[in-house]
Amino acid sequence: MVKNTILMLIMVLAFSCSTLKKIVEAPKVKLENVKVSKMAMTGVELEISLAVQNPNNIDFDVKNLSYTLDVNDKEITSGKLKEKVLVKGKQKTVVSVPLTVKYSDLLSSALMFIKQEGMPYRVKGNVEIGPFTIPFDDKGNLKAADL
Repeated sequence: MVKNTILMLIMVLAFSCSTLKKIVEAPKVKLENVKVSKMAMTGVELEISLAVQNPNNIDFDVKNLSYTLDVNDKEITSGKLKEKVLVKGKQKTVVSVPLTVKYSDLLSSALMFIKQEGMPYRVKGNVEIGPFTIPFDDKGNLKAADL
């Protein structure tokens, strides 16, 4: 009896998740901004802002955001943001991801940056939003004038 009840509960939960994915639309994730928040002797602290647009009427939690940052086609840092952020229905929520990059990892791009040509970057990863795992991948060019 207990075994049948547990099996029935698992089936209902599995059906609910697959049905939910068919009923609701996956939120959109886009890189909104990369800015330098602090410069130190050994590195720079960046703040990456991801815009999460929820097209649904229901709220979702953003959780388990993982990312990598490439500068000049070289992976500089990666990590995970584990704190939950609420994304309200029919709204855009900006999720900020702080990260630190050592100057020694940026040497190949430093000259381009100083000459005002900029530093090409790529931020990619994925984020869990409600029942969805959504990839993001965006590129840009950080210039000294942007500081």
